[in-house]
Amino acid sequence: MHQMQHSNSVPETFQILALDGGGVKAIYTAHLLARLETDLGLRLTDHFDLVAGTSAGGIIALALGAGLSPAEIVDHYEKLASTVFPPSRRRWYRWPARLRRATYKQEPLRAALEEILGERFLGDSVKRLLIPSWDALVGSVHIFKTPHHPRLTRDHRIRMVDVAMATSAAPTFLPAALVDGHRLLDGGLWANNPSALAVAEALSTLNVPLERIKVLNIGTTTPLTDHPRVLDRAGYLRWATRAVDLSLTAAGRGTQGLATHLLGADHYQRFDAVVPRGRYRLDRSDAGDLAGFAAASSRGLSPIFASKFANHCATPYEPCISGSEIEV
Repeated sequence: MHQMQHSNSVPETFQILALDGGGVKAIYTAHLLARLETDLGLRLTDHFDLVAGTSAGGIIALALGAGLSPAEIVDHYEKLASTVFPPSRRRWYRWPARLRRATYKQEPLRAALEEILGERFLGDSVKRLLIPSWDALVGSVHIFKTPHHPRLTRDHRIRMVDVAMATSAAPTFLPAALVDGHRLLDGGLWANNPSALAVAEALSTLNVPLERIKVLNIGTTTPLTDHPRVLDRAGYLRWATRAVDLSLTAAGRGTQGLATHLLGADHYQRFDAVVPRGRYRLDRSDAGDLAGFAAASSRGLSPIFASKFANHCATPYEPCISGSEIEV
């Protein structure tokens, strides 16, 4: 790590890449980012000052911070999805067990993450990162941050793999992650779309004026709205298969509206694909389909990125670490 004194200088533009959660559906995100680099012949991370990601989006954000290209992330993430969420774990005869405990085990996910992120610590990131989680013990938000401000003195010592485990520990799918004494759950419980959280970080921690902030927010596909009348008076049984999708969609739309209100429509861009309800789930997808949706989305995103984001070159990021903590 390098030593850096925190600077109060404010760039003319501060650009944020915000990546939604969505389990294996984040294959769409990785493909879309890879397409963007190929179409425009650039390195995506050169144009963003802060990367925020939740759950699966947090895994991609950490991989970008580790220096991987989106094309490399595509290869890793497709392998991760097939090994961590095998179809055999979803078979009908496993339903009684799934009612009592998490469907999937932590060990395959940790092994896959170690292959992607290695032994790196959060403080080794080449970009400012913001990764939300939820502290199950105290019932409070828990946000992992790179040391991009002098007061951020703890998280840089945590392994990237542990941060990834925490932000993606979705209840019923995976057990809680034990990290630095905390029992942590998926950040999507409260910030599946991390756009507004990242804007707040730029404003309050990095002292960036609101009018200088621009956000590119990438989703992980949104199911078509389908709210049959029977749900208006439905109970637990009927809502069981609908509640997760509805909660994620509603929270994402709310954050989108808030970010657009704060920044203005010209400074907030969201890209996503609308898909038939029920086609994809957090633990089930068709990688080829998602790659196809990403290819279609990239036709619209590439020219917008070229005109609105590509002209900004992010200032080099160096962590604010004291001399005693510099690794030799």
